[in-house]
Amino acid sequence: MDDAFPQLLAFCQADPVFFERLDRLPDDATRFPAARRDLPAGWSSWEENLWVVLRPPGAALPEQGWKVHVSATDADAARVCDLVLDFCLARDLPVKFLRSRAAMRLLNSKYAARGSSGKLITIYPGDEERLAGVLPALADLLRGFAGPYILSDLRYEDSPVYVRYGAFRPMTFRNAAGETVYGVRAPDGRLVPDERGPVFRVPEWVTVPEVLRESVARLGTADDGEFPYEIERPLHFSNGGGVYLAREKGSGGYVVLLEARPHAGLDAAGVDAVTRLARERAILDRLDGLDCVPRVLGHTVVWEHHFLVEEYIEGKTLMEEVFDRYPLVGPESSAEETAAYVRWATGVLAKVDHALMAVHARGVRFNDLHPGNVIVRPDGRVALIDFEIACDLDDPDSPGLGAPGFIAPGGLSGRAADEYVMNCLRQWVFLPISPLQERDPAKLASLTEVIAEHFPVPPGFGARLVRRFAAARGPLGEDTAGGLFRGGEADWPRIRDSLVAGILASATPGRDDRLYPGDPGQFPTGGISVATGAAGVLWALREAGADIPEEHVDWLAAAARRAADPRPGLLDGLHGAAAALDALGRRDDALDLFDRARKQHADLAAPGIHGGLAGAGLSLLHFAGVTGDESLRAEALDIGARLAPHAEDPDLAPSRVGLEHGLTGVAHYFLRLHAETGEDRFLGLARTALLREIDRGRRLPDGTFQLLEDNRYLSYLGTGSAGLALVLARYLALRDEPGFAEVVDGARRACRAPFIRHPVLLMGRAGAIAALALLGRAEDRDTVRDHVRRLSWHALSYRGHLAFPGNQLLRLSMDLATGSAGILAALNVVSDPGASIIPLLDLRPDAGGEKERR
Repeated sequence: MDDAFPQLLAFCQADPVFFERLDRLPDDATRFPAARRDLPAGWSSWEENLWVVLRPPGAALPEQGWKVHVSATDADAARVCDLVLDFCLARDLPVKFLRSRAAMRLLNSKYAARGSSGKLITIYPGDEERLAGVLPALADLLRGFAGPYILSDLRYEDSPVYVRYGAFRPMTFRNAAGETVYGVRAPDGRLVPDERGPVFRVPEWVTVPEVLRESVARLGTADDGEFPYEIERPLHFSNGGGVYLAREKGSGGYVVLLEARPHAGLDAAGVDAVTRLARERAILDRLDGLDCVPRVLGHTVVWEHHFLVEEYIEGKTLMEEVFDRYPLVGPESSAEETAAYVRWATGVLAKVDHALMAVHARGVRFNDLHPGNVIVRPDGRVALIDFEIACDLDDPDSPGLGAPGFIAPGGLSGRAADEYVMNCLRQWVFLPISPLQERDPAKLASLTEVIAEHFPVPPGFGARLVRRFAAARGPLGEDTAGGLFRGGEADWPRIRDSLVAGILASATPGRDDRLYPGDPGQFPTGGISVATGAAGVLWALREAGADIPEEHVDWLAAAARRAADPRPGLLDGLHGAAAALDALGRRDDALDLFDRARKQHADLAAPGIHGGLAGAGLSLLHFAGVTGDESLRAEALDIGARLAPHAEDPDLAPSRVGLEHGLTGVAHYFLRLHAETGEDRFLGLARTALLREIDRGRRLPDGTFQLLEDNRYLSYLGTGSAGLALVLARYLALRDEPGFAEVVDGARRACRAPFIRHPVLLMGRAGAIAALALLGRAEDRDTVRDHVRRLSWHALSYRGHLAFPGNQLLRLSMDLATGSAGILAALNVVSDPGASIIPLLDLRPDAGGEKERR
C-alpha cells in the first residue's frame, strides 16, 4: 500500500469522504475559456477524464505515432490553450487539453506522476510529414512562453513544445505479473509496454524523424563539468524534483542536494518547486546557528534545475525509529519493553518540542512537522528537515501542502498551528494510525484512551493531550462508532446491521462507473470486481444474510455486460463477478460472464488467484459443478498442468508471495484439484508449492513466521503468512508433513500482534480475525475477541452508520479488500464458521477432502 500513497492523494481531490475519479473534480470555477468556446462546423468535442478532446471532421488517427505536447506555467495556461487551439483549428489538427486550472495543478502537483506531468495540451499530427510542419510553426507561436519540462518527452528547440512516440488511443495488455499496462504495437503485431517513465525513450523499431535529429543530438549535452558533487543515491523523488545524498568532489564529505524543477510540483496555490526552494533557503538562513536544523552549504543551478546544498544529518527519521522500536507489532510485549519505549518516546518528543520552540524563537512557523521530517541522530539529538513550506510565524495563510494527519485545522496559525501538529505527533508516536483523526475529531480523545490502555505513559499525559486538542478544535464529541466494539462481547447483530446500512447508504446505482465507493483500483475494472468493486460487496452482504436491493444486483450484471475490456480474473474481473452473480441467483448472467472470461484464458500468464490462472481454475471447477459440464472440468485440469511448472521450477515461481498472488494460492488450487479428482499428484504439487512458499518466509526472534517480499515481513491474509497458514492447515487435514504445523503456529502467533495499521481484510486486522476464526483453535478465541474490540480504533461513522477507512486511511471504503465489506465478511466468519470471506475460496481447514461448498 505504501508505494501507492502519492497516487492515492490524487483520488482524494474530488470528494472529502470517498476516493473519487479525477474527472469528478469540482473545477467549474477554474475552467479554461478554451473549454467553453464554440467550434467550427463539423468539429466534434467531448470530455475524457480531465481532458477536452477535439476532432476535426473526418479525422481518422492511426493507433500510434509521434505526438506533440505543450506545457505552460500556471499563469499562462489559459492564454496558451487559446493560442494552441486556434493553431489546431486552423490546421484541422486533432487535439486535447486539460479542462481547467485546477486540473492542471492536480496533474502537475508535487506528487503527480513524474512521467506525464507538465502536459497541458496534446496534438496528434497523424504522420511524420505533418509533424515536420507542425513543430517549427508551433515553437515559433509559443516563443517566449515557458513551462515545466516534460520528463517523458523530447524538447523541441528552446520552447515549451515536446514530442514523444506512443499510442494515440489506449491499448492495454496484461504482463507476466497479471498487471494491465499500456502498450504500443510492435511490427509483429504484439503489444509491448508504452514506456511513460521520467526518461525519453523511443521503441527500438522506430526511426527518429529528421525534424527531431537536432533535438536528439542535444540530449545529455548540458555542461555539468562544474557541478562539484557526485550523487550517491536518491533519498526521495517527487514531481517537483529529487532529494539526493551526494559527496563533495573535493573533500569527499557528504551533503544533501534538494532539487527543484521550474514550474513543476505545484501546490494548491500554484506555487512551484523553485519558489518553495528559494523560501526554504531564506528560512534556513534565518535559522542558521541552530543545531536542530541543517546548515545551508550552497545553491547552484544546473541545466535549469535548482539545487540547494544542505548539511547531511546522519541518523534515521522518526518514522523509521518508531517502526524499529514499536513494541505492539509483536505477538506480545513485556511491561519492561513498553516502559522502555515510553521512556525513549517521551524523551525524543521533548527534544522535538524544544527544536520547534527554537525555530519559533527565530520567528518561523515550521508548517510541516511529521515523522518523516524529524531526524534522530545516533547520539539521540533531533533535527527538523524540509522547510519548503515554512513561513513567518505571524503569516495567517495556510500552506498549500501538508502531510495527512499532520495539518492544523482551519483558523489556527503561527505558533498555535505548529503546537497542534506537535500534539498530533505525540499521539502518533504511541499509536501511528493517522489521519483517522481528521475524519472524526472524537478519535483524538478515544485513541488517547487506547494509548493509556497499552502504555505506561506519564500521569496526566492523556488528559493534557485531550485538553489541548479540544482547545484547538472545540468539543471533540463522542466516538459512537468505536463504542460499538468496546466493552464486553461485541453485539454482532447490531454491528452487522450498522455495517450493512452504511454500505447500502453509500450506493450510487445511478452511476455507471461504480456502485459502492471503494479503493481507486475499482475504476480501471469498471467497478465490477470482487476485490474493490460491486461483486465483492454484494458477496459479503449475501454471506451476512443482508437484504440486497435487486437494483444493486441489476447494476452488477449490467456493468459487467458493458465492460469494454474487462479482465478475466477472480478478484479483479469477470470470473469473480460471475461467481457473485451465481450466488445471488443470476445463473444466466453468471454463465454469460463466465464464458467471456474463458475466452481470455490463453492470455493468462500470472499464476495467482487474484487475477491469474489459479483463480480462473477455481471458477472452472465451480461452474463445472453447477452445470455438470465435464469439458469445464477438463479445462480446469489443463490449468493445473499450466500451473505445475510455477510450483516445480524456482525460476518460474511468482515474484510475489501469499494467497492472492503467490504460491500459497497456487497450492490452494492444487488442493481443490485433489478434492475433485482424488489424484495424489495434485497433493504432491500442493506440497511442492507450499514448501517453496515457506522458503520465502522467515521465523523471527519473536516466534512468528512471516513471508518476506521486497524486504518486508508480511503476516496478512492476502499477501502474507495468515493466508499461508490456512492453506497449510487444509493440507495437514489430508496428510502430515514435517514442519508445516510449526509454520501454522508461527503464523498464528504473528496474528496476535495488538497493532495493525489497517482494519481491512486482505492487508489488515480483519484478515487476522478471519484467519484465526477459520483455523478454529480454542486458544485463539481471546485473541479474536481482542482484535474485534480493537476494530474500535478505526471505526468511523457514515450517515450515522458504521464505516471504515480504506487504503492508507485516507478515505472511507466499502469494498471487500480494503473496506467495510471485508470487515463484515471477517466478522461474519467469527459468528458463522461455515461462512465464506472470498468467492470460490473455501478456506476452512477441514474442507480439504470435500467438494466445493455450494
